[in-house]
Formats: sequence, structure tokens, C-alpha cells
Amino acid sequence: MPFSRGTTEKNRVIVSFDIVPRPARFSALCALAMTVVACTPKSDAPDSARAAVAAPADSINITKERSEDLTGDSVSEKLTLTARGARMDSLRVRIEIRSPADSLLYSSEWTSSFYFQYVDRGAMSDAAADSTVTWRLDRVLADSAFRVGTPGPAADTIGPAMMRDAIRYDIATNRLRARHGVPLGTDLPPTMHDSVNVLAAGVPKAEIDALFQELRGKKSFAYFAGGEVSYRIAWSDREQRFVTIFSCC
Repeated sequence: MPFSRGTTEKNRVIVSFDIVPRPARFSALCALAMTVVACTPKSDAPDSARAAVAAPADSINITKERSEDLTGDSVSEKLTLTARGARMDSLRVRIEIRSPADSLLYSSEWTSSFYFQYVDRGAMSDAAADSTVTWRLDRVLADSAFRVGTPGPAADTIGPAMMRDAIRYDIATNRLRARHGVPLGTDLPPTMHDSVNVLAAGVPKAEIDALFQELRGKKSFAYFAGGEVSYRIAWSDREQRFVTIFSCC
């Protein structure tokens, strides 16, 4: 595939949803400014997080959190979904996974406008559009996003060939990041996409097979980023990072 872009107390989803009315914008910003003083991002926080601290002007700010052990060490990682912007149909959405020590392990970003790629947004009321986005965001950290082991063929849409292909491109992408110093949490620029395809063509089969055998039974996390874009990732002890085991399209 060419490069493209039982609920318990332990893993409950914690949600914060703040829509700031325009007349109350000033007081809300003052309150947020006080929070920023006590919650300055970690040194490894992405630029997007720092920008949010510098200019907290979004009228919609949604945060969802969940604790889940995705690395298999019996210690839960923290998953955080944020969605910010002025309108529900054009929010900047970001998913982060951080270690118990707050190191960034994985991140991905998209816009909620992608949720309308195959529907006529203009024909929808704002209420209907808002409901669509809310439903999509609610599903990101739902129980159904997490899977343990290898399900039966009837329940699993990830065939071995698709999984191997995703792993191949993941290896190539990781190598390109390392080669050009592109930090985790930053998207590869479009100018590098062709380079990913070239590198992917040369990834040794033995490397793909090793990760395939390691990850096929591992706990995984899947999310939908709009349109036809879906990802599933799993933690690799061999690589000491999250590896994409499914990506479409």
C-alpha cells in the first residue's frame, strides 16, 4: 500500500468537553491562563501542544483520556484524545500515547472535516454535523478500539498480506524519520512520501517476518481518522515502539 497519510475503573474514559460562548471568552481565557501556569507541557511535548499553551483561543476544547496497558508490562499507558477549534466540523484532532513516566510513545493528528469526506456536509444541519463528530470522537477510546490476541477470520479484517504490507511501510517510515531527524509526533512532509515508497520496496523480508510473528497476537489499538483512513498499532518489544500493523487507505 503506497504511503498516505469490560470497562473498569482502571480503563474508564475521562471526558472534558468545553464549549466557550463568545461573551464568556475573556473569562474562560483567564481561567485557562491560570491553568497553564501549573500545567506547562513536558520538554518532549510536541510543538502543537506548546502552540495551544501560547494561544488558547479555541472555543471548543474536547479532551478524552483512558489508561490502558498496551505494552504488556502490567503498567498502563495514558491515551489522550484532544479536539480543538472553532467549529465541530473542523476541529484539530490529536491522539497521544504516553508512558507512565510521561514520555511520548505515539501520536497522530487529523481534522474532523475528514469525517465528512463521503457525505454532503452542506446538506446537513449544524446539529447533525456536530452529532456526527461527537459520535466519531466517542469511538476513538471506546472498548472496541482495543483488541487482544488474534481473532478468528470471520471477525478479523486484517489478513496476513495486509499486515505484512503495513509493517513494511512502517519500517520504512521509521528509518526515514531517523535518517532526517523527524521527531515522533511530527508528520513526515509530503516531499518525503516518495522516499518512503522507495525505502519500503527494499525492506528485507526477514525483518517483516520477525515483526509479523511478534505482533500478530499482541494487544492492539485501532482508530479511524476519517474518509477511508484507519490505523491499527501494536507495541513491539523488539523495536521498543508502536508499529503500524494495519493502515488503509
